[in-house]
Amino acid sequence: MDQLLAPLLLLEEGIIVLISIGLIIVGGIAAALFVDVKIEIGRLAYLWFLALSGLALTCSQFIWILTPIAAEFGLLSILIIIGMGFFVVFGAANYYASAARSRHICGRTTKAWIGFVPVANLWLVFKEGAAAADHDDETEGPVSRAVPDLIMVVGALAIIALTKYIEKSVDNIAYYDPNDSKVLIDLLSNAQSVEENFALEAKLSGPQLPVQIDEMTTVSEIEAEGKTLRITYDLAQDIGSLGPDFKLTLAEQQCADDMFANEIARGGTIEMIYRAPDGHIVETYYISQSDCKS
Repeated sequence: MDQLLAPLLLLEEGIIVLISIGLIIVGGIAAALFVDVKIEIGRLAYLWFLALSGLALTCSQFIWILTPIAAEFGLLSILIIIGMGFFVVFGAANYYASAARSRHICGRTTKAWIGFVPVANLWLVFKEGAAAADHDDETEGPVSRAVPDLIMVVGALAIIALTKYIEKSVDNIAYYDPNDSKVLIDLLSNAQSVEENFALEAKLSGPQLPVQIDEMTTVSEIEAEGKTLRITYDLAQDIGSLGPDFKLTLAEQQCADDMFANEIARGGTIEMIYRAPDGHIVETYYISQSDCKS
């Protein structure tokens, strides 16, 4: 089950956003079909619902921090279901609150769908309902009501601002590092073909090049060609030969679990080219399954 759902962790951000929106809508539809909303809520209550539910949904996504741990204990699929399930719950709760607000405005739940439309849902926030008539019967003056209402509005807006701050703060921060779990690395590697993994490695590494490994060696190029990942190293000086045992050292490095052990085990090859300062090739090494088994 973990391997079946692991590809979801590799989806692009845009696709994840679309899936999240879809799950929210599914939750709303399910609630509309199976939940009979009989209560009514006013504008302030609805505003506070938006503030608190938004904060809760944002905070719920910190569950992805547990991804490496869940993978190690074979609970990754459960974590993914829970993490995505929060959006369904949010959708159902949003329908309930929007339906209750709709009842307060027009006596029916028919306007609940507006709660799922950004900006348009402000109609549910500002539209007067039965609360306006109720205030006419109250003995409190408008000033005595306005002060606590203002405090409630400011409090809700502060929570909304806090939610936006949290979202912005973690926007470009990864919730987890796959290298924290060998099991997770294997799951993610197996979720894509060797060709896809090598192509992704080349794509992500390319913008960072050149990278100096030591005073003698600099990684200058990384290219993916089918099941072969070609890495070109530039040497600071022409040393003639890298020695008879150098390939064993390279094999030990590339066959490590945190490098390309998974891809090599599935038929991948690491081609390593060492180039002299004048451009001629000093040595070319190919690391394959036979080298990892030796």
